[in-house]
Amino acid sequence: MIPKILRGTGLTALAVGLLAFLTGCAADAELDTLNPQGPSARSIDNLFDPVFYVAVLVFIFVFAGTFIIWWRFRDDHDNEEFPHQFHGDTRLELAWTIVPTLILVVISVSTLVTLRGLNETEANAVTIDVDGAATQWEPEVVVVGQQWWWEFRYYLNGLDGVDLTDARHLPPADIVTANQMVIPAGEEIELAITSRDVIHSFWIPALNGKKDAAPGRVHPWKLEADGPGVYFGQCTEFCGLSHSRMRMQVVAVTPDDFSAWVVEQLQPAGEPEAAAAQRGMEIYQSQCARCHVVDGFNDGSGADLVANAAPNLTHLMSRTTYAGGIFNMYEPNGSLDRTQLEAWLRDSPAEKPAYAEGRRGMPAMGLDEGQIDDMVAYLTTLGRAPALDIIAATEVE
Repeated sequence: MIPKILRGTGLTALAVGLLAFLTGCAADAELDTLNPQGPSARSIDNLFDPVFYVAVLVFIFVFAGTFIIWWRFRDDHDNEEFPHQFHGDTRLELAWTIVPTLILVVISVSTLVTLRGLNETEANAVTIDVDGAATQWEPEVVVVGQQWWWEFRYYLNGLDGVDLTDARHLPPADIVTANQMVIPAGEEIELAITSRDVIHSFWIPALNGKKDAAPGRVHPWKLEADGPGVYFGQCTEFCGLSHSRMRMQVVAVTPDDFSAWVVEQLQPAGEPEAAAAQRGMEIYQSQCARCHVVDGFNDGSGADLVANAAPNLTHLMSRTTYAGGIFNMYEPNGSLDRTQLEAWLRDSPAEKPAYAEGRRGMPAMGLDEGQIDDMVAYLTTLGRAPALDIIAATEVE
């Protein structure tokens, strides 16, 4: 007879397990590992499926055998006959040694083949039309993790001769953006992943597996999207206070749209015309320029942060999320989500936990309401809003 306390514990464990299973069921999960949208993710899925089915069969076999043994040879206090022992049965012992070994060999070889494919890269080039001149770009993007956001750096002349060993002092890039990486669909994009402070982990499940971002090291990786779309990601290595609020997106667009995006991103920020925006620019210069960069306005010699960098704001309005990808820049109808942006400028630590006292994360700047209005007026001059379909597809909950 099973003790009463164990019966209660077993029911509780069953209920918790069932609840955990149900929470993983979602038709539109952003971080769905079972819905590959690129060749790398598909190769992982093709490995996972048969391994999972084999694991289920082994699970059923082992627990069915355990249940049968428990039932047949349980102590019923009436039969004192000792059960037949299988020790010394050569055929049985060979079977339960050889069969698991063969299963593990097949899984191991399949895993190694998949890993080799994931780490192979192919030479390809994307044609970008810049100022009427066709430029060939070898698709390579430097991915930099820091507390608690992601930076993506595009070197249009390639990474040959670019020193990436010290992520806190990287050479100037042609395009620098944050939290949203834009790529041409159907092209293999090679990544060089690193970190400026602690270990992070870069993961876009629909396009590939996880790859650590470690300070002082550069880890190669790659992404490729089958077609245009938005693919969500998340830092998967615990990295401090706002680890769970360190998200990112890959926005795959057509080659023509990507070329247009590159041309737009290469433009420096212009001088604002409205009086409120001009006042906001002055506030930016006095309060924000020591950390943030606006190309054409300040050169960004290094942020007053442990990571030595803050998001580049030159084309802020071309991105649909900010603050580590957790807030939407726009409403579904394409209008600015002014309420959230004002809240962020008013007291960012209250909106996203950070350790500003330890030079991590954005501190509260102590702006009054008039200054906040002026800052919003200036920020909305930095870049152009993307199309409505991109805004809708990149919206975060």
